[in-house]
Amino acid sequence: MSQNITNYRRNNSFYKQNQFSSSSGVRNNLLILSFDLIREGECGIPYAIGSLVSYMQASDFYGDRFSHDHYSVNLLEHGVHTPLPNILPNLEYSKYRWIAISAYIWNEYLIHKLLHYLRKEKGFAGEFILGGYQISYSGNPQLDYPEADIFVSGYGEESLLRILTTDSPQKIWKEDVPFENLPSPYLSGAIPLEVGQKMIRWETKRGCPYKCSFCAHRDLANSKVNKHNLDRIYEELHLFHEMDVQKINILDPIFNVGKGYLEILKEMDRIGYRNLVSIQSRFELIGGDRGEEFLDLCENLNINLEFGLQTSDKLESSLINRKNDPTKIQHAMHELNTRNISYEISLMFGLPNQTVESFQRSIDFVIDNGCENITAYPLKLLRGTKLESQREEFQFREMTMGDFDIPFVVESNSFSEADWWQMKELADSLEPSQRVIKVR
Repeated sequence: MSQNITNYRRNNSFYKQNQFSSSSGVRNNLLILSFDLIREGECGIPYAIGSLVSYMQASDFYGDRFSHDHYSVNLLEHGVHTPLPNILPNLEYSKYRWIAISAYIWNEYLIHKLLHYLRKEKGFAGEFILGGYQISYSGNPQLDYPEADIFVSGYGEESLLRILTTDSPQKIWKEDVPFENLPSPYLSGAIPLEVGQKMIRWETKRGCPYKCSFCAHRDLANSKVNKHNLDRIYEELHLFHEMDVQKINILDPIFNVGKGYLEILKEMDRIGYRNLVSIQSRFELIGGDRGEEFLDLCENLNINLEFGLQTSDKLESSLINRKNDPTKIQHAMHELNTRNISYEISLMFGLPNQTVESFQRSIDFVIDNGCENITAYPLKLLRGTKLESQREEFQFREMTMGDFDIPFVVESNSFSEADWWQMKELADSLEPSQRVIKVR
């Protein structure tokens, strides 16, 4: 490892501490409980938690006015019916002033009983802080989660710090995050890496400029895309290269949008990073001189491109505000196949106006144009999305199923439940082994 990165980590206050040593002697203790989907080879600390922690650690108040502990529960190791005492750490919960929990669709099934259990059975008398997608896109989180005390809407770094360092009675927080100055969870050591780390998750920006009606990745208020400082990104890349990280999964909803993404790939190329990088991309953006340069870099690097096509049907794509352009998609797929660039396409079933036949046509479109790696996922009505508000218009009916009691759309005004199961069989015949959340 280069001397500059070694010194950076040695001088960082977080890197000098063990995970559970920080709260000793500090009265205002925070416990972060995260319920995660951590696959084999991944870091044990999720990226979102690492970003929160590195931001807290950079505060002048850390270690004096407050401190924290973090415990991750890997839900992939537990079934939905596993009793809470069997998955929670054996901690002295009464010593904490706050317990912070992120609420997502995959852990929604346990949030209410978890808060009740910690309060009634484990003696927690402090304040529950809830954040995550389920909070950000809730019309009234205080009504949806009456057991909780404080709510963080949107990106949580600044809001959480304000909660911990002020005595404000405010219940709902939504503070702007200074993205240009956010510390890196990797460079700070908040997410420690091993030499030869099998896989990490990484972001170069947050948010998406598009307005797909099924998706909750974008900022629903203004669709703003927030970019990280390029100097930070380059330094992280150097660290990943020197630590020989085997695979980088880039979290950006659309990597090849806006400005800066070509510079990031050029830096990967310049330093000779040739391990696998997985990028979420959009077909229509692969065009013109920038598209040609993007493909040149992907061809030279070890890149796998992921495309969320969802459907090739014009009406279906229009109804979900995806508006795919088949001609541009076919041209891009031809270029990818000619250059032998690795890529995969994901489809969705249960969409408005969809039928078994139209879903099959989408599969055929992808196969006929040369893609060999296809996945398909069932539609979920994510909180705060336009499709959720169109539940009655399309006569959506949901059924709770799967590993985490997630509600999926199984019937609409264009397909019956029997049709849905046929579509599921088609989806399972594609790449069933790649799914983390299984539907049974």
